[in-house]
Amino acid sequence: MVDEATEALGSIDILVNNAGITNDKLMLKMTEEDFERVLKINLTGSFNMTKAVLKPMTKARQGAIINMSSVVGLTGNVGQANYAASKAGLIGFTKAVAREVAARNVRVNAIAPGFIESEMTERIPDKMKDAMLNQIPMKAFGKTENVAEVAMFLAQQDYLTGQVIAIDGGMTMQ
Repeated sequence: MVDEATEALGSIDILVNNAGITNDKLMLKMTEEDFERVLKINLTGSFNMTKAVLKPMTKARQGAIINMSSVVGLTGNVGQANYAASKAGLIGFTKAVAREVAARNVRVNAIAPGFIESEMTERIPDKMKDAMLNQIPMKAFGKTENVAEVAMFLAQQDYLTGQVIAIDGGMTMQ
């Protein structure tokens, strides 16, 4: 896929690792297959894409890699041990790769969205949505545009690497 994109469009200067799934179950009911499937898509998928673009980026001495994590990777969540592990793993992955390639001017950062209005949140029952809103100091869900703006910001910064930006209405502020 990377070879085809490079052939058709030229060098890949920005990679956004945004593929992800959930498979929520309490840990007592979660199977190893449930756990590994989420890790394979959310974490191993990002590894594979990063590996595919890293050599050309380091050779060109430029590039930005943006990994979509989640506030769940920062805080955990009931019924999401697999998802939390994959998103927390992505944060560690981001920081490790950022250290490896910073001297080659390749920046690697992560975004940790909170509750964002999307198809996924539309399916949540109203009672649960109300409970989620109570966890957010700004008392509102974010919009996909908010996340896109952070991604654009990270792609343009030439002196920012190894960071995790939580866009969550203040949910994870300390």
